[in-house]
Amino acid sequence: MKSFILTLSMILVFGLLTAEIHQSAGRYGYKFLNVPTSPISLALAGRGAHSSANPAAFILQPAASCETDQRILGLSHSPWLEDTQANTLAYSYGKRVSHFGIALRNLDYGELENRDDFGNLIGSYNPLDLDLMANYAHRFSPNLYFGLNFGVLYQKLDTATSLGLHSDFGFSYIPPIADSKLSAAIRNIGNATKTNDVATRFPTTIEADFTKVFQFNVAEVMLGVSGTKVVDEGFKESIYSEVSLFKVLKLRGGYKFHYAAENFSVGFGLAVRRISVDYGFGAFGEGLNDVHSVGLAYQF
Repeated sequence: MKSFILTLSMILVFGLLTAEIHQSAGRYGYKFLNVPTSPISLALAGRGAHSSANPAAFILQPAASCETDQRILGLSHSPWLEDTQANTLAYSYGKRVSHFGIALRNLDYGELENRDDFGNLIGSYNPLDLDLMANYAHRFSPNLYFGLNFGVLYQKLDTATSLGLHSDFGFSYIPPIADSKLSAAIRNIGNATKTNDVATRFPTTIEADFTKVFQFNVAEVMLGVSGTKVVDEGFKESIYSEVSLFKVLKLRGGYKFHYAAENFSVGFGLAVRRISVDYGFGAFGEGLNDVHSVGLAYQF
């Protein structure tokens, strides 16, 4: 039965990853749900689902943190594109057989001018995207994990607002290859109330990651590859690596393929006792500003 569920999940993921761009492309919103949730994710080409140091890993992959035995509280801040600010507060509690997580994230657009039909300035407003999410994952066998996220989203645009519910489903599989992991997820499945009588759809996303860890005397090297398919966009790939030295310093980097304006990313993490500080950098082209992200985490 477990083999059947795993096979069915992988077939579903493959089919959706290779699907054509949706005929309603351009009618999808709430794209902030796909903004990197931490400096670790930003540095690892937008991924980081298999990084044990990432307190927000369950947002990307609902099942990936289940096998850990730790509790992490993390806070991150990212000055995003065009003067927007992305923030994430995440709590992750893994017990090897189950995982519970909760995350609060927002995208603040700052103060925007409000003008009438003649271009006259009549005031200002502060658009806001806010999301509260809970996670639960469970181990179904020694090498198979399933997880589920459930979130409530609030969006404010001037005087118009909308409220939505969304969920993510994912599985993580430990293959018979030493220190490797395969996972896949279906994210951003949901519905929301209309904004100014206009219905906006969620950017349903299919993602898959495969990582392999290599052990050395004083270092641990993780190499990863991922594939992503957003419903109204083409198929995208990325490669990334995380090098851990003496379990204190982590060096990260990645590269994205088939992205319109994104390419390479780098970052690092420094852990002292139970506290870690992380930094991520993402390069953007097409006239967009590069992105920096910082984060602080406490493990207990």
